[in-house]
Amino acid sequence: MYYLAHLALPAIVALITALSGTQIELNLSWFARTTEKLAELYMIFAAPHWSWAAISGYFEASKGATVGGFIGLHLLLFSVWFLVAQSSESHAANGWFIYFLGAPIVIAIGAIAGRFIASWKTRQSA
Repeated sequence: MYYLAHLALPAIVALITALSGTQIELNLSWFARTTEKLAELYMIFAAPHWSWAAISGYFEASKGATVGGFIGLHLLLFSVWFLVAQSSESHAANGWFIYFLGAPIVIAIGAIAGRFIASWKTRQSA
């Protein structure tokens, strides 16, 4: 069940990105354009999240490692989104390459940290 919460976070970023800089109109064509843009953005932003969900589920990773990988991805997603959203330069969109190239590294660091924290918590409670 916690997979759904982690997979919904890119949808929030996609919604904010899709609605930013657009004038809201109350007609069907605006809604269709925005929905199409939202779907495209979600597929782009959530690709590393879905990949990590599939990998961690297939290899039956521990909950600590799985959540740690997702938290690392969330931090990377928000930091890159913030940097791209704050920049008015035309080449700022290239910052998303950082997201895709850095995702495996952040997943590995987050999974190791999550696993370590989970084992540390079990040793402290015992």
